[in-house]
Amino acid sequence: MMCVICYGDRAALSVALPDIVKDFGLSPSQAGWVLSSFLWSYFFLNLPSSILLDRLGPRLVGILAVAVWSAAMVQGSLAMTLPAFLLSRVVLGVGEAPTFALGAKVMRLWSSPHQRGLMMTLFTSGISIGLASGALVAGYMVAQHGWRMTFIILSLVGFLWCLLWYFLYPPRTKATEKSIKKTRFSLRPFFASRSFWGVVIAQCCVNYANFLMMSWLPVILKQRMNLSVFDASVYTAYCYAGAVIISLVAGRIGESLHSTHANTRSGRKRIVALYLSMVSVLGILPFIHSVPLSMVCLILSMGFVTAGSGANMALLADLLVEHDALGAANGLVLTFSNGTGILAPVITGYILEFTGSFEYVFYMVAAIVLAGAGAILTFPRIPIKLDTVANG
Repeated sequence: MMCVICYGDRAALSVALPDIVKDFGLSPSQAGWVLSSFLWSYFFLNLPSSILLDRLGPRLVGILAVAVWSAAMVQGSLAMTLPAFLLSRVVLGVGEAPTFALGAKVMRLWSSPHQRGLMMTLFTSGISIGLASGALVAGYMVAQHGWRMTFIILSLVGFLWCLLWYFLYPPRTKATEKSIKKTRFSLRPFFASRSFWGVVIAQCCVNYANFLMMSWLPVILKQRMNLSVFDASVYTAYCYAGAVIISLVAGRIGESLHSTHANTRSGRKRIVALYLSMVSVLGILPFIHSVPLSMVCLILSMGFVTAGSGANMALLADLLVEHDALGAANGLVLTFSNGTGILAPVITGYILEFTGSFEYVFYMVAAIVLAGAGAILTFPRIPIKLDTVANG
């Protein structure tokens, strides 16, 4: 639900973008910067917030994170100038920074190794569920009440989650606190690990596709199908609902295929490469002129974006020997991959401004994810062992 709320709030911005562009008088390239603005803080805080997660635990960090980004939604609804609105998106990025690392840590703690890939795919399917439900709800509410009221109402859902998380997630024990204080984490072994760089490159590539669709999908559908803002939000919801089904089915099949290589830590990399290769079907979208076939192409690629991201994070958990450092490891991967994510909406905005269509955008993202598939097949071979030492 945390992941659903996180991406539902992001979807609200994409759906409301035409009205926000009108209110602030933005060009397509400026709109691209608005879409990427939350990533400015998100990028820099992924690693620090994930290290904090390893220290304080999922219970406290979860409450703080969701409360901060929900407050940012309220701040954005009150903004009367573009700088004030951009500031609200930066604050939202501060709150969302530990989200993915927190989810990965909870999945590692509460699922068995042979279920890890499916559980991570289930968690990352919250991306598609959130974007689908967020697009649908925000589309209706923006049409009826305007984007400012929509942001306020969505923020209330986040505050409610904080209350539920406080009562539902078990507090940490003294034994857990003691073991965490004895561990010192070093970045150096990560940078020396080929396996780590394979995971990073794959996540960068799949994240480019993820943030492209997350930011521009309603606009893509509106342009290709000549839809209203509300109709575009409905079709966006259809795409993400279909992507959830594809990702969960792919996750289940992937775990079955992985069982034959479960004795090796890097065995899951073949599944990741397969999923990333499937994302590249976006490259044929410019040649498709049928609306139903276009929807099938988008749903397939988006479903495998989610499945690929989940399988890649499960691969990282498999490769990492010291599981107590998983939060920081995820944060480090996401620091790199979200740097790529920052570029996706901005580059797309400039391509759209100069060419007037998404044709070259689709070719570019297909080539990127295929490069990621090649990297994940080539690099990960041995476990990632960190330089951890005991303090006494």
